[in-house]
Amino acid sequence: MTELNLDAPKCRGVLLVDDEFEVLAVLEALLDDDWDVHTAQSGRAALQILESSTDIQLVITDQRMPEMTGVEFLQSVADSHPDLYRMVLTAYSDVDPIVAAINQGKVDQFILKPWDPVRIRALVEEGLAVCDRRSAMRSVVAKLKDRFQDKNATLASLKTETDRAKALAWLHSLEKLGTDVLGVLQPILTNVQMACPDDPSIVNAVRRMRGLGEDIRRLAATERNRERTSIPPRKLVSDAVRLLVDDDLGDNHPVHVDIDPDIDTLYLLAEPSRQAVLNMLRNAVLASSPGSPIDVRMRREGSDMLVVEVIDTGIGMTPTDMQEAPAPFYSRFEPRGNGLGLTLVRLVAELHGGRLALLENDPSGTISQIWFPEAAL
Repeated sequence: MTELNLDAPKCRGVLLVDDEFEVLAVLEALLDDDWDVHTAQSGRAALQILESSTDIQLVITDQRMPEMTGVEFLQSVADSHPDLYRMVLTAYSDVDPIVAAINQGKVDQFILKPWDPVRIRALVEEGLAVCDRRSAMRSVVAKLKDRFQDKNATLASLKTETDRAKALAWLHSLEKLGTDVLGVLQPILTNVQMACPDDPSIVNAVRRMRGLGEDIRRLAATERNRERTSIPPRKLVSDAVRLLVDDDLGDNHPVHVDIDPDIDTLYLLAEPSRQAVLNMLRNAVLASSPGSPIDVRMRREGSDMLVVEVIDTGIGMTPTDMQEAPAPFYSRFEPRGNGLGLTLVRLVAELHGGRLALLENDPSGTISQIWFPEAAL
């Protein structure tokens, strides 16, 4: 407790409950030199004292009292005062019902009459020592819980900042790639396409490279403008679908959009978020047979998360695919893609402090999700 900067508890409060005034007087005289003693002549009076006082840790109650027995009194405080140390004074003839009621009243000790004064003092001292340990344990647990929550919050913050830093570093690298490499490749791609205009593999490769260059151009804007802007959720989706059609990928796939009505505005890095939805749509289309519908859903998850998901009924992904797909240059499509689609989705999610999730869509297909934190709403 010293290492945790906690004061050691010192339990001193004792409540005596007996309907006979003389018995109370004797017990009070026996104990009040060393402890803080309170008295009550009925169970109801004792309940009122416990409700109004927080410095009582041990109670000694007679069993035979009118209106409310000692065990009934203890039963009534079992939930509200779980740490109260309970002692019952009883005659020998009451032992059987007392034993039967120990679990209900949570009695720690019961003492047979006639009681021994020395024994009573020893039991009170032992009981308050138990209270000291209980109180100390609760204080330590509470302190450690607070420290654990503080550490978790700090780690979560560090992880979020680290993820964002990694994402920005990736985008910076891609922007450099677009400037240094794609600029050099552009005339080569044009010449190759002109030389082989009817070769499907050449056409597809050129389209992929130019598409990659356009994606990088859009994402590179994040390096220049990191301010979130407000955007209607339906516009975010419709812009992504329009870009999908421009890719000659979306014409044969109806896109169904379902947005929670209570989501009226999003606060996001608009261009990267649009690109992320586009990349998820691209993957859904490439994995699906012609004419298969694609679902886009946007919903709240709890009070502090936004989930954007794209759902297809295509070929699906193996557990290995789901684990590897967000890594750079991983592609299982034929013809092979650039392998950066879900990498960029993950980076955009991390830029917002969120995450990418890939799930199986039973009986077939894949659910791609971006989880955005509360700031997106």
